[in-house]
Amino acid sequence: MRTKSTKRGLGVGLATVLLLAGITAFADSGSAVADANTTTAVSAGPATFTQAVPTGQPSQYSSSLERCANGVSYPLSGANPILSEPLNTQFTSNVGLSEYVTFSGNQYYGDWQFVFTNTSDEVLSTDCAVLIFRAPSGSDDHSYSSTQAYGHPQEDYVEVPRGDGTSLYVVRLDFHDVTLSQRQVAPGQSFTYEIGGIPSSAITLAQIRDSLEFTADLNLQANQALIEHYGTNRLTN
Repeated sequence: MRTKSTKRGLGVGLATVLLLAGITAFADSGSAVADANTTTAVSAGPATFTQAVPTGQPSQYSSSLERCANGVSYPLSGANPILSEPLNTQFTSNVGLSEYVTFSGNQYYGDWQFVFTNTSDEVLSTDCAVLIFRAPSGSDDHSYSSTQAYGHPQEDYVEVPRGDGTSLYVVRLDFHDVTLSQRQVAPGQSFTYEIGGIPSSAITLAQIRDSLEFTADLNLQANQALIEHYGTNRLTN
């Protein structure tokens, strides 16, 4: 997991797991004036779904509860296949969620957050969920937080630059050493994924919001096929 960098925009830190990037316009004065923007919320996914419940206890690494506790990197031998896939332009999810994106910062550096709310009738486990989105290139900070108790999240992560000032990001949220309840989000509760970096006029907040594809792990298969397909890197805790 990545932590906040002490030299924002220059260094890469390690931390807890959070959210995204984008800004619509900047002051043309050239001064570092603070800015804040928030999109409207959009919704996707079914109100009801079935999610398999893992067995095992925290730190029992052979159990399904800890299926994403440990991981490795999956380097690709050629171009990342995501570059040849159509861009997603409407928020999608396999579980009921609303989502909006907020930016805070200035033209030199800022933080973008995807803020999700569980709009379904079910308790959602975010463990092993995969987020795919487009945002400004060069994020140096990314992490996760929740309105409910959570613990020890980490990530499988890859940034794939498109060459136009934006990148495609693939992230799997991985928990370890905590109870199932600390990996869950109840109906009406929220969680957030955040990234930090240098803003770009190549993409708007609304385009960032609409690019998001959320895939919860419903069958305890850990979304493994997705992270291997896109060649993610396991980040240290």
